[in-house]
Amino acid sequence: MKTAIVLAAFGSRHKNAAASLDHIVERVRQAHPDLPVRLAYTSSIIRGHMKKAGEEVESVAEALDALLDDGVTHVAIQSLHLIPGNEFHELLGLASEMMLKEGGFNRVEIGFPLVADEKHLTRVAEAILSIAEEGKGENDAVLFMGHGTRHDNSVYYEALHRFFQERDRTVHMGVMEHQKEASIDVFIERFKADGVKKAYLIPFLFGAGWHVARDMIGDGETSWKTRLEQAGIRCEPVLKGAGEYDRLVNIWLEHLDDALKRLTRC
Repeated sequence: MKTAIVLAAFGSRHKNAAASLDHIVERVRQAHPDLPVRLAYTSSIIRGHMKKAGEEVESVAEALDALLDDGVTHVAIQSLHLIPGNEFHELLGLASEMMLKEGGFNRVEIGFPLVADEKHLTRVAEAILSIAEEGKGENDAVLFMGHGTRHDNSVYYEALHRFFQERDRTVHMGVMEHQKEASIDVFIERFKADGVKKAYLIPFLFGAGWHVARDMIGDGETSWKTRLEQAGIRCEPVLKGAGEYDRLVNIWLEHLDDALKRLTRC
């Protein structure tokens, strides 16, 4: 039995996103010093941009092929996604394919994304809420910016928002795309009604990359910071991705440990 780990991130070509990736790769290597660790990007668009820029990064399939060539028989693929959306489910299909193919792996297990399921949502939400409540004033608002998805598991964004609201009505979960009920327009109106004067903007993204630089704090008319300031709400961005917080990385590492344990089960 020869085992390896693949860390599957959506990916980013922005330099500020490297902090999250570097941090979690280092944590995984510290936790599993005897296992090879490869980093792969699930986004073909990001990989294409990076290739044009002269930076070669692996897809998950390419990383798995390389491990097969090295004689690896068992692989734990750890999803670095935040919710189980389209890209996570594509990993499940790929894992099955790589076990069923002629000469494939004996076993491939997938570690769950940060928010794994409803059972574990409370722990993740408590960790995120603890980040939100650090240093803010009593009447300040905190607005997380998630990506959003067309996948049915967009309900996890809604579930996180409900969790925050039940415990602290000043903390909110918004998304950039696909869900109008969680758009910046909704929160601007809410903040106006609540008399909010200052809002902390925090990315609910693995790394603080292009979406943060452009969509959250950019100078363009549609950025969340611009929109809020035009509404008279002062903004204070927190430029850290989820992968930079140990309290969240610890949850990803637990999912990885579970996947590695499953590899040893018959």
